[in-house]
Amino acid sequence: MNTQQLECFATLAKTLNYARTAEQLSMTQPAVSRQIKSLENELGVQLFQRTTRSVTLTQIGCQFLPDARQILEIYYRSKEWMESFHKSQRNVLRIGYADSHANWLISKILTPLLETQDNILPELTLDQTDANLHRLAVNQLDLVIGMKDAKFSDEAIHFVKLHDDGFICVVSKAHALALQCKKRRQKSVSSSGLWPHRQIIAIPTYLLKHTFSRGHRIIPVNDELDNILCATISEAYNLALTGAGFALIPEHLALPHKELAFLPWDESPRAPMGIYYRKDSALNKNSAVQKFISEAKNHTDCVLPYLR
Repeated sequence: MNTQQLECFATLAKTLNYARTAEQLSMTQPAVSRQIKSLENELGVQLFQRTTRSVTLTQIGCQFLPDARQILEIYYRSKEWMESFHKSQRNVLRIGYADSHANWLISKILTPLLETQDNILPELTLDQTDANLHRLAVNQLDLVIGMKDAKFSDEAIHFVKLHDDGFICVVSKAHALALQCKKRRQKSVSSSGLWPHRQIIAIPTYLLKHTFSRGHRIIPVNDELDNILCATISEAYNLALTGAGFALIPEHLALPHKELAFLPWDESPRAPMGIYYRKDSALNKNSAVQKFISEAKNHTDCVLPYLR
Protein backbone atom coordinates (compact mmCIF):
# COMPACT_ATOMS: atom_id res chain seq x y z
CA MET A 1 0.00 0.00 0.00
CA ASN A 2 1.36 3.44 -0.93
CA THR A 3 0.25 7.06 -0.60
CA GLN A 4 -0.68 7.42 -4.28
CA GLN A 5 -3.11 4.52 -3.97
CA LEU A 6 -4.60 6.08 -0.84
CA GLU A 7 -4.80 9.54 -2.45
CA CYS A 8 -6.68 8.08 -5.40
CA PHE A 9 -8.99 6.13 -3.10
CA ALA A 10 -9.76 9.09 -0.77
CA THR A 11 -10.28 11.53 -3.66
CA LEU A 12 -12.49 9.15 -5.65
CA ALA A 13 -14.50 8.47 -2.50
CA LYS A 14 -15.15 12.22 -2.32
CA THR A 15 -15.85 12.93 -6.02
CA LEU A 16 -17.31 9.54 -7.06
CA ASN A 17 -16.09 10.51 -10.51
CA TYR A 18 -12.91 9.22 -12.18
CA ALA A 19 -12.52 12.26 -14.45
CA ARG A 20 -12.72 14.77 -11.58
CA THR A 21 -10.42 12.62 -9.46
CA ALA A 22 -7.84 12.52 -12.25
CA GLU A 23 -8.08 16.30 -12.70
CA GLN A 24 -7.67 17.01 -8.97
CA LEU A 25 -4.65 14.73 -8.69
CA SER A 26 -3.10 15.83 -12.01
CA MET A 27 -3.25 12.26 -13.29
CA THR A 28 -4.89 10.46 -16.20
CA GLN A 29 -8.08 8.45 -15.71
CA PRO A 30 -6.38 5.14 -16.61
CA ALA A 31 -3.67 5.89 -14.01
CA VAL A 32 -6.32 6.48 -11.33
CA SER A 33 -8.08 3.25 -12.33
CA ARG A 34 -4.83 1.31 -12.05
CA GLN A 35 -4.10 2.70 -8.59
CA ILE A 36 -7.60 1.83 -7.34
CA LYS A 37 -7.42 -1.64 -8.86
CA SER A 38 -3.96 -2.33 -7.39
CA LEU A 39 -5.16 -1.22 -3.95
CA GLU A 40 -8.19 -3.48 -4.17
CA ASN A 41 -6.02 -6.40 -5.29
CA GLU A 42 -3.57 -5.80 -2.45
CA LEU A 43 -6.35 -5.62 0.16
CA GLY A 44 -8.35 -8.43 -1.42
CA VAL A 45 -11.60 -6.45 -1.34
CA GLN A 46 -13.76 -4.35 -3.66
CA LEU A 47 -13.79 -0.73 -2.51
CA PHE A 48 -16.10 0.70 -5.20
CA GLN A 49 -19.19 -0.49 -7.01
CA ARG A 50 -18.86 0.60 -10.64
CA THR A 51 -21.50 0.80 -13.36
CA THR A 52 -21.50 2.57 -16.72
CA ARG A 53 -23.32 5.48 -15.08
CA SER A 54 -22.11 5.72 -11.50
CA VAL A 55 -19.41 4.99 -8.95
CA THR A 56 -20.32 4.26 -5.31
CA LEU A 57 -18.42 3.08 -2.27
CA THR A 58 -19.01 -0.48 -1.13
CA GLN A 59 -19.75 -1.11 2.55
CA ILE A 60 -16.14 -2.12 3.21
CA GLY A 61 -14.97 0.92 1.24
CA CYS A 62 -17.00 3.18 3.56
CA GLN A 63 -15.47 1.49 6.61
CA PHE A 64 -11.92 1.79 5.23
CA LEU A 65 -12.21 5.50 4.24
CA PRO A 66 -11.60 7.01 7.74
CA ASP A 67 -8.51 4.81 8.18
CA ALA A 68 -7.18 5.80 4.75
CA ARG A 69 -7.61 9.48 5.55
CA GLN A 70 -5.91 9.05 8.92
CA ILE A 71 -2.96 7.25 7.31
CA LEU A 72 -2.55 10.09 4.79
CA GLU A 73 -2.80 12.72 7.52
CA ILE A 74 -0.11 11.00 9.61
CA TYR A 75 2.11 10.58 6.56
CA TYR A 76 1.94 14.24 5.46
CA ARG A 77 2.33 15.51 8.99
CA SER A 78 5.42 13.34 9.49
CA LYS A 79 6.78 14.33 6.10
CA GLU A 80 6.35 18.01 6.90
CA TRP A 81 8.13 17.56 10.24
CA MET A 82 11.06 15.75 8.64
CA GLU A 83 11.34 18.31 5.83
CA SER A 84 11.39 21.12 8.39
CA PHE A 85 14.10 19.27 10.34
CA HIS A 86 16.35 18.90 7.31
CA LYS A 87 15.78 22.49 6.17
CA SER A 88 17.10 23.64 9.53
CA GLN A 89 16.72 27.41 9.76
CA ARG A 90 15.13 27.79 6.33
CA ASN A 91 11.41 28.47 6.61
CA VAL A 92 9.82 27.66 3.26
CA LEU A 93 6.54 29.51 2.64
CA ARG A 94 4.56 27.86 -0.16
CA ILE A 95 2.02 30.28 -1.63
CA GLY A 96 -0.67 29.39 -4.17
CA TYR A 97 -2.37 31.97 -6.40
CA ALA A 98 -4.65 31.88 -9.46
CA ASP A 99 -3.55 34.75 -11.73
CA SER A 100 -0.17 36.27 -12.55
CA HIS A 101 -1.50 39.72 -11.61
CA ALA A 102 -1.70 38.53 -7.97
CA ASN A 103 2.12 38.57 -7.90
CA TRP A 104 1.93 42.33 -7.36
CA LEU A 105 -0.13 41.88 -4.20
CA ILE A 106 1.99 38.98 -2.94
CA SER A 107 5.18 41.02 -3.38
CA LYS A 108 3.70 43.95 -1.46
CA ILE A 109 3.01 41.65 1.49
CA LEU A 110 6.33 39.79 1.29
CA THR A 111 8.58 42.86 0.98
CA PRO A 112 8.33 44.13 4.60
CA LEU A 113 8.18 40.54 5.85
CA LEU A 114 11.47 39.55 4.21
CA GLU A 115 13.17 42.72 5.44
CA THR A 116 12.96 41.38 8.99
CA GLN A 117 12.67 37.61 8.33
CA ASP A 118 15.46 36.76 5.89
CA ASN A 119 15.18 33.03 6.71
CA ILE A 120 11.78 32.82 4.96
CA LEU A 121 12.03 31.26 1.51
CA PRO A 122 8.93 31.93 -0.64
CA GLU A 123 7.81 29.34 -3.19
CA LEU A 124 4.98 30.38 -5.54
CA THR A 125 2.52 28.11 -7.34
CA LEU A 126 0.32 29.49 -10.12
CA ASP A 127 -2.75 27.31 -10.76
CA GLN A 128 -6.53 27.29 -10.62
CA THR A 129 -7.94 28.02 -7.16
CA ASP A 130 -9.56 24.61 -6.74
CA ALA A 131 -6.28 22.84 -7.61
CA ASN A 132 -4.34 25.00 -5.15
CA LEU A 133 -6.91 24.40 -2.41
CA HIS A 134 -6.44 20.67 -2.91
CA ARG A 135 -2.67 21.15 -2.56
CA LEU A 136 -3.29 23.10 0.65
CA ALA A 137 -5.52 20.35 2.02
CA VAL A 138 -2.83 17.70 1.43
CA ASN A 139 -0.06 19.92 2.82
CA GLN A 140 1.61 20.73 -0.49
CA LEU A 141 0.97 24.46 0.03
CA ASP A 142 1.01 26.62 3.16
CA LEU A 143 -1.52 29.21 2.04
CA VAL A 144 -3.66 30.19 -0.95
CA ILE A 145 -4.45 33.82 -1.70
CA GLY A 146 -7.47 34.90 -3.75
CA MET A 147 -11.26 34.98 -3.83
CA LYS A 148 -13.25 32.81 -1.41
CA ASP A 149 -14.55 29.67 -3.11
CA ALA A 150 -18.19 29.19 -2.09
CA LYS A 151 -18.07 25.48 -2.99
CA PHE A 152 -14.94 24.64 -0.98
CA SER A 153 -15.39 23.15 2.48
CA ASP A 154 -12.74 21.57 4.70
CA GLU A 155 -12.81 21.66 8.49
CA ALA A 156 -9.01 21.74 8.60
CA ILE A 157 -8.79 24.85 6.39
CA HIS A 158 -9.56 28.40 7.52
CA PHE A 159 -10.18 31.55 5.45
CA VAL A 160 -9.29 35.04 6.64
CA LYS A 161 -10.86 37.92 4.73
CA LEU A 162 -8.71 40.87 3.69
CA HIS A 163 -11.25 42.75 1.61
CA ASP A 164 -14.74 42.57 0.10
CA ASP A 165 -13.68 42.56 -3.53
CA GLY A 166 -15.73 43.97 -6.38
CA PHE A 167 -15.17 44.55 -10.09
CA ILE A 168 -13.58 47.64 -11.59
CA CYS A 169 -13.85 48.76 -15.20
CA VAL A 170 -10.41 48.87 -16.84
CA VAL A 171 -10.27 50.73 -20.16
CA SER A 172 -7.79 52.66 -22.27
CA LYS A 173 -7.79 56.39 -21.52
CA ALA A 174 -8.22 56.95 -25.27
CA HIS A 175 -11.34 54.73 -25.43
CA ALA A 176 -14.71 56.39 -26.03
CA LEU A 177 -16.02 55.15 -22.66
CA ALA A 178 -13.13 56.75 -20.73
CA LEU A 179 -13.36 59.98 -22.72
CA GLN A 180 -17.10 60.16 -22.09
CA CYS A 181 -16.66 59.67 -18.33
CA LYS A 182 -13.90 62.28 -18.26
CA LYS A 183 -16.08 64.79 -20.12
CA ARG A 184 -18.96 64.24 -17.70
CA ARG A 185 -16.58 64.16 -14.71
CA GLN A 186 -17.81 60.72 -13.76
CA LYS A 187 -15.63 58.82 -11.28
CA SER A 188 -17.51 55.52 -11.78
CA VAL A 189 -19.55 53.78 -14.45
CA SER A 190 -22.97 52.08 -14.42
CA SER A 191 -24.12 48.97 -16.27
CA SER A 192 -26.14 51.13 -18.65
CA GLY A 193 -23.01 53.14 -19.42
CA LEU A 194 -21.07 49.96 -20.20
CA TRP A 195 -23.79 48.37 -22.33
CA PRO A 196 -23.03 50.09 -25.70
CA HIS A 197 -19.33 49.19 -25.60
CA ARG A 198 -17.54 45.98 -26.52
CA GLN A 199 -16.33 43.98 -23.54
CA ILE A 200 -13.14 42.00 -22.98
CA ILE A 201 -14.21 39.11 -20.78
CA ALA A 202 -11.48 37.46 -18.73
CA ILE A 203 -12.66 34.04 -17.53
CA PRO A 204 -10.40 31.04 -16.79
CA THR A 205 -10.50 28.48 -19.61
CA TYR A 206 -12.05 25.75 -17.47
CA LEU A 207 -15.03 28.00 -16.67
CA LEU A 208 -15.71 29.40 -20.16
CA LYS A 209 -18.00 26.62 -21.38
CA HIS A 210 -19.78 26.26 -18.03
CA THR A 211 -20.37 29.99 -17.70
CA PHE A 212 -21.69 30.74 -21.16
CA SER A 213 -23.53 27.49 -21.93
CA ARG A 214 -25.55 27.56 -18.72
CA GLY A 215 -26.03 31.30 -18.37
CA HIS A 216 -24.15 31.64 -15.06
CA ARG A 217 -22.91 35.22 -15.36
CA ILE A 218 -21.84 37.58 -12.63
CA ILE A 219 -21.12 40.45 -15.01
CA PRO A 220 -23.45 41.99 -17.62
CA VAL A 221 -22.72 40.87 -21.19
CA ASN A 222 -24.29 42.52 -24.23
CA ASP A 223 -24.49 39.53 -26.58
CA GLU A 224 -25.35 41.76 -29.54
CA LEU A 225 -21.77 43.06 -29.58
CA ASP A 226 -18.65 41.32 -30.85
CA ASN A 227 -17.19 40.76 -27.39
CA ILE A 228 -13.75 39.24 -26.81
CA LEU A 229 -13.09 36.22 -24.58
CA CYS A 230 -9.72 35.62 -22.96
CA ALA A 231 -8.40 33.34 -20.22
CA THR A 232 -6.28 35.62 -18.02
CA ILE A 233 -6.26 39.12 -16.56
CA SER A 234 -2.93 39.78 -18.31
CA GLU A 235 -4.56 39.13 -21.69
CA ALA A 236 -7.47 41.41 -20.79
CA TYR A 237 -5.04 44.18 -19.79
CA ASN A 238 -3.12 43.96 -23.05
CA LEU A 239 -6.30 44.02 -25.10
CA ALA A 240 -7.66 46.97 -23.09
CA LEU A 241 -4.43 48.87 -23.80
CA THR A 242 -5.06 48.48 -27.54
CA GLY A 243 -8.47 50.12 -27.15
CA ALA A 244 -10.27 46.89 -28.13
CA GLY A 245 -12.85 47.36 -25.36
CA PHE A 246 -13.33 47.54 -21.60
CA ALA A 247 -12.75 44.78 -19.05
CA LEU A 248 -14.39 44.20 -15.66
CA ILE A 249 -11.59 42.93 -13.42
CA PRO A 250 -11.49 42.01 -9.69
CA GLU A 251 -10.18 45.00 -7.77
CA HIS A 252 -7.22 43.23 -6.20
CA LEU A 253 -5.93 42.25 -9.67
CA ALA A 254 -6.26 45.70 -11.26
CA LEU A 255 -2.63 46.84 -11.45
CA PRO A 256 -1.80 50.53 -11.96
CA HIS A 257 -1.02 51.63 -15.52
CA LYS A 258 -0.56 55.17 -16.80
CA GLU A 259 -2.41 54.47 -20.06
CA LEU A 260 -5.45 52.88 -18.42
CA ALA A 261 -8.46 54.41 -16.67
CA PHE A 262 -9.95 52.61 -13.63
CA LEU A 263 -13.65 53.22 -13.10
CA PRO A 264 -15.51 51.52 -10.23
CA TRP A 265 -18.60 49.69 -11.49
CA ASP A 266 -21.65 50.98 -9.58
CA GLU A 267 -23.62 47.70 -9.61
CA SER A 268 -20.69 45.43 -8.92
CA PRO A 269 -21.35 42.37 -6.72
CA ARG A 270 -18.83 41.90 -3.94
CA ALA A 271 -17.26 38.78 -2.47
CA PRO A 272 -14.62 38.06 0.19
CA MET A 273 -11.01 38.09 -0.96
CA GLY A 274 -8.34 36.82 1.38
CA ILE A 275 -6.11 33.95 2.45
CA TYR A 276 -6.76 30.23 2.99
CA TYR A 277 -4.50 28.41 5.44
CA ARG A 278 -4.51 25.25 7.53
CA LYS A 279 -5.84 25.75 11.05
CA ASP A 280 -2.94 23.85 12.59
CA SER A 281 -0.54 26.57 11.37
CA ALA A 282 -2.30 29.00 13.73
CA LEU A 283 -0.90 27.05 16.70
CA ASN A 284 2.47 28.70 16.11
CA LYS A 285 2.04 32.48 16.13
CA ASN A 286 5.63 32.88 14.94
CA SER A 287 5.21 30.67 11.86
CA ALA A 288 5.84 32.13 8.41
CA VAL A 289 2.16 31.59 7.57
CA GLN A 290 0.94 33.64 10.53
CA LYS A 291 3.50 36.35 9.87
CA PHE A 292 2.37 36.57 6.24
CA ILE A 293 -1.28 36.83 7.30
CA SER A 294 -0.46 39.47 9.91
CA GLU A 295 1.48 41.50 7.33
CA ALA A 296 -1.39 41.18 4.86
CA LYS A 297 -3.86 42.51 7.45
CA ASN A 298 -1.57 45.45 8.16
CA HIS A 299 -1.38 46.37 4.48
CA THR A 300 -4.95 45.88 3.28
CA ASP A 301 -4.61 49.12 1.29
CA CYS A 302 -2.38 47.25 -1.17
CA VAL A 303 -5.34 45.01 -2.01
CA LEU A 304 -6.56 47.86 -4.24
CA PRO A 305 -3.40 48.55 -6.27
CA TYR A 306 -5.16 50.64 -8.95
CA LEU A 307 -5.63 53.41 -6.37
CA ARG A 308 -1.87 53.93 -6.12
